[in-house]
Amino acid sequence: MPPADTGTRAATRVLAIYNLGGRLRVPAAVTYSLARHFDLGRFAGHVQATASLLPQMTAWARFEPGQLRLASGPFAVRVGRAAAALAITPRRDGLLFLDVELAGEPGAAEVAEFLYATWRWRSELRVGDTPLLDWLTGRLGQVRADEDGPLTFGQNLHQCVFAGGRLARELLRRNRKAGTISPGVITVVLRGTMSARRGTDLGIRRPTALNNPGETMVAHGRGVSLMAGWAEPVENAFGIAAAGLVNAAGVITRVRLQSFEALRVNEASAARSAPEIRALIADLSDRLDQLRLDLSFGIEAYADVVLIPELLVESYHSSLRRVAALGESVANTSRIVERVAAVIDSRHAMLSASVQAYTERRDRIFAGAIAIGSLLALPPTLLLAYFGTNSTNVNQHFSIFDVRHYGVAYLVAWLPFLALVGGAAVMRRRIQPRAPEWGDS
Repeated sequence: MPPADTGTRAATRVLAIYNLGGRLRVPAAVTYSLARHFDLGRFAGHVQATASLLPQMTAWARFEPGQLRLASGPFAVRVGRAAAALAITPRRDGLLFLDVELAGEPGAAEVAEFLYATWRWRSELRVGDTPLLDWLTGRLGQVRADEDGPLTFGQNLHQCVFAGGRLARELLRRNRKAGTISPGVITVVLRGTMSARRGTDLGIRRPTALNNPGETMVAHGRGVSLMAGWAEPVENAFGIAAAGLVNAAGVITRVRLQSFEALRVNEASAARSAPEIRALIADLSDRLDQLRLDLSFGIEAYADVVLIPELLVESYHSSLRRVAALGESVANTSRIVERVAAVIDSRHAMLSASVQAYTERRDRIFAGAIAIGSLLALPPTLLLAYFGTNSTNVNQHFSIFDVRHYGVAYLVAWLPFLALVGGAAVMRRRIQPRAPEWGDS
């Protein structure tokens, strides 16, 4: 028989996915496919087929019990097994996977308190006395941020809670009645920040395809997913789907900030000459290329459900995407990026007009110089030809500059050209641009 997608677990597991600030530099030799670290069962083939689009993980770093804590002290619940790994996407965005099993039989309130602490004070997570991110980079050795700055947490995360033991049994028992959400679900999904009153869902979603009363349940908000009754490969597939959306949300924020930065650079630019405008357009175009690549391979690729085309994962991914309003965010971000493209097109049009004006002015100057040279050269040429002829009209005893004797010759040589220049000047003043009459084609 094929392995079942449902199952029970003894301990409650929390898989927290955090996006990191900036971009990472990790040698390809130390990264591995997600399928190598997560037991994905029948989903492994899909993950391997799309490995080039998914984050690549570094080695898992495991903690001794009690090592993982907050700067202010230990957690309210006891942490059993714990491990963490960094991941990098094809666009060099960083993710932190924190995989924790909670010891004992914590209830909904204790789990919610742990979720709140690792969400609200994630920058204070420590391994011993060392900040978690510093401990990981020191252990891995080859992970660096751009400009060699320290790794930092981003704004986005998602915490997947896979309930086990007594908590799972209680959640599944209370999940038998369709249309109601138990207080325990509200407490965990909202991290204990709202009163768990029966009869209201407070925006919590329960995908129909994933809730089999008494056997399986999935309930989630924007930042927390609570699941029970699923086998570990399904849990891990849910975690990978959530990781893609966490990364997409982080990239959306970065793309918008960088779009506004590109507009600020354009507005602050004092470029006036063609070379300066060319340099500005090259800078803005490079920024636009990076924004479009982020939009395609950092957001849209993870907003698509076909990365793991299975009903269970698609149902969870679609529901999580809707509650995060990712579709609207992608559409709005795309419009922002297109505004940057419009600014670049405007700058390019300005450069083209400037170059065209420069070309036309240069051509006019060149043509004018040729015309003036021709105008000045032809009458003397005619006069020299006249004075060089062996004719009775040319007297060797008179200077060629004797205007009284040769006045008629000078008049005949210069008058047509003076008349031509005068007529051209009059016609140029009379020719004016005319707007077409209404209805003219």
